Amino acid sequence: MAMMDITDGGVRVRFSAWERLAVWRDEVVVPRAAIKAVEYVDAPLRRTRGGRAGALISGVLKVGYWGLGAGVRQLVSVRRGMPGLWIAVDREAAGLPFDEVLVSVPNAAELAGALAPSNA
Repeated sequence: MAMMDITDGGVRVRFSAWERLAVWRDEVVVPRAAIKAVEYVDAPLRRTRGGRAGALISGVLKVGYWGLGAGVRQLVSVRRGMPGLWIAVDREAAGLPFDEVLVSVPNAAELAGALAPSNA
């Protein structure tokens, strides 16, 4: 399971060994200045769209890149029964190849509150 925490520079997502195979990276750091919006998501499995490159167990797990051919590219690591955090990213400012990050984490509500624009 991916782990997410807030660092001095932004938000860091660290991927487990098997998730790295689907996302092609150990971790990603989204600079705070590149975060456009943040939202707590009850059912993150439903928030993906478009084509994918990664792992999918229907109704249970999605890990990889979604949105291929849909215009908005998502970095995803979500699972059933766990809330998630959705982050809209200014991909040019961040220097990252995706527009959104969607990750299931047990403390998603806490992270969403800490990253809300009024707390930035």
